[in-house]
Amino acid sequence: MEMYDLSVPIFKKKLSILFAILKRTSQQINNSSLNSDVILNAQLTSDMWNFTRQVQMTTDFIKNGVARLAGIKFETFEDNEKSLAELQARLIKTISCLNEIKPEQINGAENRIIEIEIRKTKFEFIGCDFLHNYVTPNVYFHLSIAYGILRSKNIDLGKIDYLGHSVLQKRMRVNQ
Repeated sequence: MEMYDLSVPIFKKKLSILFAILKRTSQQINNSSLNSDVILNAQLTSDMWNFTRQVQMTTDFIKNGVARLAGIKFETFEDNEKSLAELQARLIKTISCLNEIKPEQINGAENRIIEIEIRKTKFEFIGCDFLHNYVTPNVYFHLSIAYGILRSKNIDLGKIDYLGHSVLQKRMRVNQ
């Protein structure tokens, strides 16, 4: 499988799933006494980032990871979202960035050297390791933590919401 297929379409799907989760969360907040600020600022534990930051980090790992694989630079987002609607807009903006990427920009990046700096320490990856062992695990980590925060605040979500409804549709077709 090509690097593009292992990144862009999968990440777009995850962003779409997160968009649907935020939409469902907004609906539940509107139909109850929940306060969106409580959700936006909620943390699983005091030494972890809050819900807003988890969503921001999900988008950052996706757009910056794909950009590095493509050998380009995407715009920097300001991290100033203060509502679920603004977080949804950020997801759409990230998908728009991904829509700019062509397969030929990423395919062949398996052996491209990717250099990043984290807390003043420089790291060097080859493209395949960068995608599989750095970008993708971080995307799933922050996405899972965001989901966990919502569940901890009694937002009615299930595993199928995290996986995406298309999984359920495929399962139904197999069982018919």
